Amino acid sequence: MTEFDDFDLAASTVTGLVTAVRADQWAHPTACQDWDVRAVMNHLAHGNAKVAFWAGAGPPVPDGDYLGPSPVSAFAASVAAARAVLAAPGLLARQVTTPLGEVPGVFLVHMRVNEYLAHGWDIADATGQPTDLLPDLAARALAQWRTRFGSTPRQPGGPFGPEIPAPPDATAADRLAAFLGRKAVNG
Repeated sequence: MTEFDDFDLAASTVTGLVTAVRADQWAHPTACQDWDVRAVMNHLAHGNAKVAFWAGAGPPVPDGDYLGPSPVSAFAASVAAARAVLAAPGLLARQVTTPLGEVPGVFLVHMRVNEYLAHGWDIADATGQPTDLLPDLAARALAQWRTRFGSTPRQPGGPFGPEIPAPPDATAADRLAAFLGRKAVNG
């Protein structure tokens, strides 16, 4: 599989989760402290919008509402826009500037895939959908996160809390969520 296959698979999976959110679930709490389902979705759409800036193909992207009155449509459009930027010729090989510093452009694809998996899990958990998302891809994402964080302590209240022990029979996506400090709100 290529990076774009991973992106497309993760994006499609999260878009499916988003499409299944019922009107009464947008305000459900998630494992992301202080974020409900809509806020998690908005965070993903905002991240999709930032791809153009990080790739050097657009202006800075301010905080704000990226979902508007039609969150499902807006989210799908944000995924398509991010995918179009990521597919620009030569982007994967050249250096780009992100909040994590100068990295190869392919890192932007990995970043979106990892965000889709982590926050897709949040949306699935909060809305009662299955959290066993893309086992092979989740296992690879967990390995990437483990490499990125290593044994560096994570503080409560940060974007990713301290690791929570996962049950021995946890799925790859549940292990990923636990590594990123998520505790199921519906489990």
